[in-house]
Amino acid sequence: IVEGDLRSRALPLTPGSFDLAVCNPPYYSPGSGALPDQNALRTARTEATCTLTELCSAAARILRWDGRFCLVHKPERLTDTACALREAGMEPKRLRFVQNRPDTAPSLFLIEGCRDGKPGVDIQPPLLLQTDTGAPTGELNVIYFRDQEV
Repeated sequence: IVEGDLRSRALPLTPGSFDLAVCNPPYYSPGSGALPDQNALRTARTEATCTLTELCSAAARILRWDGRFCLVHKPERLTDTACALREAGMEPKRLRFVQNRPDTAPSLFLIEGCRDGKPGVDIQPPLLLQTDTGAPTGELNVIYFRDQEV
């Protein structure tokens, strides 16, 4: 575990030394709504202290050529995320929306960027969390190790 500001180049992380970086970043950009009063909540939920662009730049700095950066975000930030990835030298390669049920709009998306990757993105079928009856889907049960793979 390395503690520090990911935006700092002084962190003891060798550039280009990681194959994979994973993040669940703050979802909301500054000015997109009311800020939580508590510092910890403001930091966790908004880009008040670190922007999506800064996050992608930090990931690109530590990833080796062809390294992967995976993150989860809100659908309304898809364009911002794809642009931030490209700006940092990572090409969006896989995209998957997450839906609660088959008849609902996506609530999240999962995206994988590749450092120095060529253009082209694979849009995968949505990850459904529940069936029409409200039961967890088989895929979700496999993800959480509730069932064996089919």
